[in-house]
Amino acid sequence: MKFVTLFLKTENVHLQKDVGMIPFLLHKYYGYDSGIVTYRNGADYPYARNEVKGLGLWFLKKRLGIIADGCFYLMRNAKRIDILNVYHLNLSSFFYLFTYRIFRKRGSIAYLKLDMNPVGLKNAFLRGPVGWIKRRTMAFADIMSVESTLLLRELKKHYGDKVFYLPNGYSLPERKVTVKKEDVILTVGNLGTREKATDVLLEAFADCADRQGFTLRLVGSVTEEFRAYQEACFEKYPALRERVVFCGSIQDKNLLAAEYDKAKIFAFPSRSESFGIVLTEASSRGDYIITTEGVPAGYDISCQGKYGMVIGIDDRKALSEAFVKLWNMPLDWEGQAEEIRHYTEEHFQWEKLCAVLQSALAAECGERKNE
Repeated sequence: MKFVTLFLKTENVHLQKDVGMIPFLLHKYYGYDSGIVTYRNGADYPYARNEVKGLGLWFLKKRLGIIADGCFYLMRNAKRIDILNVYHLNLSSFFYLFTYRIFRKRGSIAYLKLDMNPVGLKNAFLRGPVGWIKRRTMAFADIMSVESTLLLRELKKHYGDKVFYLPNGYSLPERKVTVKKEDVILTVGNLGTREKATDVLLEAFADCADRQGFTLRLVGSVTEEFRAYQEACFEKYPALRERVVFCGSIQDKNLLAAEYDKAKIFAFPSRSESFGIVLTEASSRGDYIITTEGVPAGYDISCQGKYGMVIGIDDRKALSEAFVKLWNMPLDWEGQAEEIRHYTEEHFQWEKLCAVLQSALAAECGERKNE
C-alpha cells in the first residue's frame, strides 16, 4: 500500500518530526511503501540514511510554485497513491485534496493532519472566503487528526468520528543512564521570535531571581532583534549574567537530550503553537513543564496539570510565581521525573501513536471497500 506525504517544504529536520516519522513508522511496522514528496530543500538529508532509513524521499523540481507543482504531481500520480497525507488548513492543502479527489482511484484515502492551534480553530469557522476554504479543505479529507484533546472536542461537534486525536511524539536517543536533576529551568526553540515569547520568560525569571535559585538555560538560535533586547536585559538586571545561559542551537540529539536530562523544569511560554514537540521531548526526560493556553497540547502532555502547569498567554507574573512555588516546594524531583517519563512513554511514543493511526486508516479502508 502506497502512503505519500505531500509536503514540499520538507527539510532534514522534518524527518524526525511528524512529517517524517509517520510515513517512516508506517513503513517499518506495517509494510507501507511510504515516502515524502518534496522539493530538495537543502544539500543533504542525513537522517534519511540512518534515523529513518527506508523512508522514500521523492523530489520535485521547482517550476510553478508549491500549489501548482503539487497539483501537477497529483494529476500524474494520484491513481498510484493509496493514502495521501497533507498538512495544515491552508490553500495548498485545499488544492491538493481537491485535485486528489478528482484523479484518485476508488478506495483511496485522503488524510489531513491539521497541525492546528487555537487561532487556526477560530479561523476555520470564520465567515467569508477564508473560513469557507478551510471548511472545504476539511470536507475534501476522508479522515483528519488533531494534536490536542481540547481542539478535538470542538472539532467533533462539527465532524464527528471523521476527526481523531493524534498528538506528536518525540525523537530522542534512548536514555541509558539516570542523570540527577539539577536546579535548571530549560527552554528550547527559536529564541526571540514573537511566538516563543522569550522576552516574557526572561522578564519573569528576572522578577523572581532573588526568591529562587534556579539557573535558566536557553537552547536555540537567537534572532538579531532579540540580541539587543538580551543585552539590555542584562544591563537592567546585571546579576542575571551569572544565572542565564544562552547555549546556542544544539543539533546533536545526544547533547540536546543531556540538556533535558539535567533540567527540573521546562518552560515554554509560547503565544501560539499547534503542538510544541519540544514539550514531549522534555517530558520524555522527566522535566516538569510550564506552558501557556496558546499551546493546547500542554494540557495533555502535563496530564491535565499533574505533571506541569498551563498559565495565561503573556502572564509574566504567573510564570514568575510558578518558578518561586516550585523552588519552595519539597518535591521528590527524581521520583516525579520517573513518573513523568513513564506517562510520556505511554502516551507520546511514536510507535504507539502510529498504531493509533494505522487503526484509523484500516477502519477507513474497510469502509471504502464496502462502498
